[in-house]
Amino acid sequence: MTSPAGGPWRVAVAGGGMTGLAAAYYLQELARQRRVPVEITVVEAATRLGGKVATERTDEFRVEAGPDSFLARKPWARELAESLGLADELVTPDPHRRRTYIIRRGVLHPVPEGLSIFFPARLGPVFRSKLLSPAGKARLLLEPLVPAAGGDDETIAGFVRRRAGGEVLDYLAEPLLTGIYAGRADRLSLLAVAPQLKEMERRHGSLFRAFRAQPRRPAGGPMFLTLRTGLETLVERTAAALRGAQVRTGVKVEQVGRVGPEESASSPEIAGAGARRRPRYVLALSDGSRLAADAVILATPAFVTARILASAAPDAVKYLESIPYVSVMTCALAFRREELVHPLDGTGFLVPRVEDRAITACTWVSSKWPHLVSPGWVLFRCFLGRDGQEEAMSLDDEQVVAAVRRELKELMGIDAPPRMARVFRFPHAMPQYTAGHLARVEALEETLAKHPGLFVAGAGYRGLGLPDCVRQGQQAAHRALAFLAGPDPDRDGESRA
Repeated sequence: MTSPAGGPWRVAVAGGGMTGLAAAYYLQELARQRRVPVEITVVEAATRLGGKVATERTDEFRVEAGPDSFLARKPWARELAESLGLADELVTPDPHRRRTYIIRRGVLHPVPEGLSIFFPARLGPVFRSKLLSPAGKARLLLEPLVPAAGGDDETIAGFVRRRAGGEVLDYLAEPLLTGIYAGRADRLSLLAVAPQLKEMERRHGSLFRAFRAQPRRPAGGPMFLTLRTGLETLVERTAAALRGAQVRTGVKVEQVGRVGPEESASSPEIAGAGARRRPRYVLALSDGSRLAADAVILATPAFVTARILASAAPDAVKYLESIPYVSVMTCALAFRREELVHPLDGTGFLVPRVEDRAITACTWVSSKWPHLVSPGWVLFRCFLGRDGQEEAMSLDDEQVVAAVRRELKELMGIDAPPRMARVFRFPHAMPQYTAGHLARVEALEETLAKHPGLFVAGAGYRGLGLPDCVRQGQQAAHRALAFLAGPDPDRDGESRA
């Protein structure tokens, strides 16, 4: 394809986390395949790329600051890794250490087998478990008698309490959800988090009847995947693959504005785009420079995107500001194996909100991902902070480590001082899909459709896991190139995204 009048198309990507990097990478690849000349600039406020995906590497450990893996059943992160030559680096959890525990009254109970998302698909394992009381189990037996409810959306708490009772909510649904969303079940949207459960209720009237109606599937592969050298390898390899893109770190996008004739004449950055074609947008950056763009992909948190778009798309701001965020942190502690008596016969434990502890979950990294830890060492990653329980964010690092050590002693009998301690903080990092979330995202997308060339993607909208962020980046790349150069005659890539 010949160049557009005035030179190649210019695309700015705001945000250098995994969504923004995926958007830039796929835009580059799609443009190359279609022979569309595109100049890509990625602008990241932090001094490093990757956002929450970060790996600290030492002689003994590879410590994940944020996520340590991604869902295998969602293909997009795996496909990105494979396209970057990382197929041989993909690692699955130790198959002999699949057990996860949930705390009840200070005791670790194995999670019953056969859960579907966070709901018991089989009664036998639940009734053999001591996680629920006899009264909680009896209430669960009544689930087939509960009438289906109408309506478009409801909270997870409302759905689970209505169908299965308060104990299933407190000791299964809420802790499992906290491990993913750092949220509260009485605020999280059922349609955004687990729409299949609502559909099962609608079609069968009972979740147990729906589970029985499902065909038996053969045992599948692993649930999670990671990279042998740490998840940050995916960030590093994606960034290295941006051969033709300009990547600017330590620079913040302050605002996106529309380009008018007077700006085009007075600004050398805009005038340099070519006299025959004026770009639609100009990005004001924190270092005082300006960046001209024909299209802008905003892969920043929703509240940041709201500020950036206040001038160019003010009608979108209210939807962006309606997405709340929660602050979280991880605390990694390392011990010599001989210092601990606990068998570590699983992948870790989850802490229900009703237990009222600082720790919300703990991963036994050396059991779940032994490739990340040298022999003879034990590594834990403890998580703190969730919606309504962010008090730990006000503690300094020493206080965080002390709080985590105190609870590990109470729950696991660990009294030895750690040989290594690291605290990683993520302020306002976890978007909350509160009830009505999908309707608000749809309204946002409809609003942005009135502002051609502006696209949003990321954890705040349609999935916050690593595969979903990669998928949304890929989709944004397709849409941006289609906007600039027309629809792709081969739409397979976009439909798969």
